[in-house]
Amino acid sequence: MRLFAIYLLLLVAAPCGAALEAAGPIQQRATPAITRVFGSAPPMTLLAYVLNSDTLIAVNAPLKNSANNAEPRFLSPRFLQLPVLGGWQGDHQPNLEEILLAHPELIVIWDTPLLSDRVVADLQKINIPAVKVNIDRTESYPQVFRMLGEVLGKKDRGAQLARYAEEELRQLQAFTASIPPAKRVRVYYAEGQDGLRTDCEHSFHAEPITFAGGENVQHCTQSTVMGMVSVNFEQVLQYNPEVIIAQEQEFMRAITQDDKWRNLAAVKKKRVYLVPRTPFNWLDRPPSLMRILGAHWLAAVLYPDQYPYDLRAKTAAFFTLFFGVTLSGEELDQYFAAPSGL
Repeated sequence: MRLFAIYLLLLVAAPCGAALEAAGPIQQRATPAITRVFGSAPPMTLLAYVLNSDTLIAVNAPLKNSANNAEPRFLSPRFLQLPVLGGWQGDHQPNLEEILLAHPELIVIWDTPLLSDRVVADLQKINIPAVKVNIDRTESYPQVFRMLGEVLGKKDRGAQLARYAEEELRQLQAFTASIPPAKRVRVYYAEGQDGLRTDCEHSFHAEPITFAGGENVQHCTQSTVMGMVSVNFEQVLQYNPEVIIAQEQEFMRAITQDDKWRNLAAVKKKRVYLVPRTPFNWLDRPPSLMRILGAHWLAAVLYPDQYPYDLRAKTAAFFTLFFGVTLSGEELDQYFAAPSGL
């Protein structure tokens, strides 16, 4: 038996901005172990999946899309067959009646300032216990794994993932600390098929750029959950980034045929890279735990002659731990080739 009092404890003990706290109604009564969990958005759903996949009752959107290939080789058949219930993501909002009909025992909320108040207000209407998880900063993941693992009845699993994340993030931070500010690579994050959407330097969407030791050329403040600020090509030309990180394959194809883009230093030097998306996007869309590996990939892209770790070995270890898949050498070549530009 477990107690809903754990949520009360988290709410009282967690400082402002903590990685996990209670949300919505608090009930101090004995209850069986949590067996039905719903994530409010894709990053929360993936967290629940790697901690205790058997408890998930739905996903928020089709798992396979332009930014995520959801390769069945890496995901459980049950997960791939879960119904789509929507979620609080971007400008979208789920049907509360459909959530009630799915009988979740706990909802894991993405606690980001531009979204969480709206989610909590909705949950107060349906009286379902919830916890809020903040993953806007990659360095929060160890704490999130431990706390959410305990809530979901997987304390040992949560501690295992936390220890792994702590070491991977420690290594990356040790490397990036060695890069002088004046020598940080200037990065443009190209989103959309035309590459003229991007995200602000302080946006959680673009946070891996800074975490991996780069300088995001788009200096602004995030004002919406969705992000994707519109820019014009003249702005990009003025930025003249050293590296372009692209989310869309269509943009990667078009950039080599467009005379305008060829004027950029990144294109001339063939330093335009498509973000890996197996089984989910390694950096963003959604911004998820894949960043623990993705930030290392990005650091290797930005500093190929200085990055000191074996990215291939890190990729294999990550997929074994988080997805229970042992990758062969051929699979590493097929799905996770070494970073290469245009």
